[in-house]
Amino acid sequence: MTWRNIVLAVFGAWFIVSPFVLHATTPAFLWTAIVLGALILIGAIWDLMSVEGHSWRMYLISLFGLYMAITPWLYGLSSHVAVLWFTLVVGALTLVLGLWQVGTATTGKPSSGRNAA
Repeated sequence: MTWRNIVLAVFGAWFIVSPFVLHATTPAFLWTAIVLGALILIGAIWDLMSVEGHSWRMYLISLFGLYMAITPWLYGLSSHVAVLWFTLVVGALTLVLGLWQVGTATTGKPSSGRNAA
């Protein structure tokens, strides 16, 4: 379990509720936020509970973060300042944290001592 997974789970949960909080409930953005937020939340929780390698999940979460960051321009919400900055910042942070997790997956997680003889 890492703090990055917890932060990613919070980002996913927040992205699910963000259209309602930010009053940006256009159907395309609403469903994108709900689906991407749920996928990020599920991936982060799955990674928290998993003991095997997790790089493919984190690559997907990173891609979802990139997509989150560009959604205001894709759905014509770039004039909605709160949506623009929220999705840009949280999407970029999701991308960075996901790639950071990939880096820790390739170097290995710290040993928990369970395999010690």
